[in-house]
Amino acid sequence: MERRSTQVAQTRERILVAALELFSERGAQGTTMNELARQADVSPTTVSNHFNTQESLIEAVVERIRAEIRVPDSAIFVGARSVTTRLRILTKSMFDFYERTMHWFDLLGAELAEVPALARAQAAFWRSIHQLYEQALAGSKDDLLGKTTAALISPATFGAFKAAGMSADEAAVVVAGLLAHQARGSHR
Repeated sequence: MERRSTQVAQTRERILVAALELFSERGAQGTTMNELARQADVSPTTVSNHFNTQESLIEAVVERIRAEIRVPDSAIFVGARSVTTRLRILTKSMFDFYERTMHWFDLLGAELAEVPALARAQAAFWRSIHQLYEQALAGSKDDLLGKTTAALISPATFGAFKAAGMSADEAAVVVAGLLAHQARGSHR
């Protein structure tokens, strides 16, 4: 019985690895269950036995992606006492994150409206990121600083810096400097 459960787990893992590869190349909607079965070297029925709907497969793949991309969490702020220090850490962490994940943002972002599992994952992601913003801004009563933080630490802003030829580190230094300036100005 243990051998059978090990085989089942290994087959599920092969299917997930194949799905990650195909999603990375074609997106969720561009991947069929038959292509996935071929890539995983299993029958389409085996894929259906492990994931009875494409939605459940997408949810499993999204969870795997989420685990692999290392979304920043509140641990980034350990030991950071000032708003400016937390904003610098947040900026660097988010820009490093965007650098690691831009491929997934570009590839799966176009499918958000059509694939509910992706839309749910994106909503959960942004809720967690907004909590980080709140933690970074704790102690500041400047609404403009909050709005500026949200605007400057976004994938679009990061993309603009990259398009201008800046590295993630260079962009983080510039944005953190702007936010620090704004934060210092809000205490006057």
